[in-house]
Amino acid sequence: MPLSRRNFLVGCSATIAALAGGRVGGLAFAAEGLPAQRDILVVVSLRGGCDGLNLIAPVDDPAYVAARSAELRLAERGEYAGLRLKNALPGFDFRLHPAAAALKEIYDSGDLALVHACGLTDGTRSHFEAMEYMELGAARQARPTSGWLSRHLAAVGAPGMLPAVAVNNSLPLALLADPTAVSLPSPASFSLQGHWRYGPQQLDLLRAAYGGAARLEQAGARTLTAIDTLASYLPHDSEGNPLPYQPADTVEYPAEEYAAELSSALQSVSQLVKMEVGLQVATVDYGGWDTHEGQSYIFPELVEGLSRSLAAFYNDLSAYRDRLTVVVISEFGRRLRANESGGTDHGFGNAMLVLGGQTNGGQMYGRWPGLATEQLADGADLAITTDYRTVLSEILTRRLANPQIEAVFPGFSSTYQPLSILR
Repeated sequence: MPLSRRNFLVGCSATIAALAGGRVGGLAFAAEGLPAQRDILVVVSLRGGCDGLNLIAPVDDPAYVAARSAELRLAERGEYAGLRLKNALPGFDFRLHPAAAALKEIYDSGDLALVHACGLTDGTRSHFEAMEYMELGAARQARPTSGWLSRHLAAVGAPGMLPAVAVNNSLPLALLADPTAVSLPSPASFSLQGHWRYGPQQLDLLRAAYGGAARLEQAGARTLTAIDTLASYLPHDSEGNPLPYQPADTVEYPAEEYAAELSSALQSVSQLVKMEVGLQVATVDYGGWDTHEGQSYIFPELVEGLSRSLAAFYNDLSAYRDRLTVVVISEFGRRLRANESGGTDHGFGNAMLVLGGQTNGGQMYGRWPGLATEQLADGADLAITTDYRTVLSEILTRRLANPQIEAVFPGFSSTYQPLSILR
């Protein structure tokens, strides 16, 4: 397809260049009154509905033991023994999945907090509806036209070259209607077709085409500058091709197939953070959690991929920990009782993880509703006692300097009560 002006702007996410406050060339923040360095939020979405009761479980709860076969639950001892959690919710012996040993170390160090029995309070068992409601950040009937992250960025401003990035081929609904957001699989992929081959000649021709004073032309020119600047920060081989990202010494991201999706995405985020291009928000997906069958084979690998990838990412960004908050969320949990296919079906209540240098970690948060039949939602699911927006609102107010909860989560501010997960 010919490279028209319109296709150029769409293909290169030209809106990123239309920022009023950012100074692209020096990768600095020029908007008056804004801090030079802002906190960074990374949202990791476990697509498919992670089984929170197989990830973090009350191993001595008789209702839990009776509802599942040994391979689909954590135990106090033996082959499926979970990792005991200090400062857990009262009443039961809560444990973390044994494949999450790397996360357990961070939990014990005080940088990881666990929130259980949380999620959509007006829940649904539809993947697509649940993801939509969560990412739009409002009750079902509200139907806003922008995502919760978009509204956050609009409230605080988004200076810098790349303030909002989805490490993917498309933007999630959480970034819907954000003019600054860019989707890219990796920093090296933020380029024009043939850029690495034709380089300066191609950019010079396009700069000439966008040399006017019209708004469209200015946007195109700034996009070109963003592409050129980002490319200049990437290491290249002798032929001008970008080299693979090299993490910090002693840091090794998992390379196994089950971890590759998340590991690669987090390396892209780490690279962008270190480039100091003004990143404020990044979204990352990790799929495969829809475990209707064969859960005992799939789930441990996914948990290990999550655990080792997040630990590598956190160690890779050790110099940024005080500015970094990672939240791990899934659209819903799984039912308490296992099905006849060796798996679990769509449920409601689930767990969330909050990781960062300003986290009051090493403890669990929330109120445990119990797993007896009369305590379950619809007699089948872990009941939700903490709205997922409670966790996200605390991140907004305490780490992202945004007190405008009502603007980000319409209709929620009047019921918000922080859990003190963050400093």
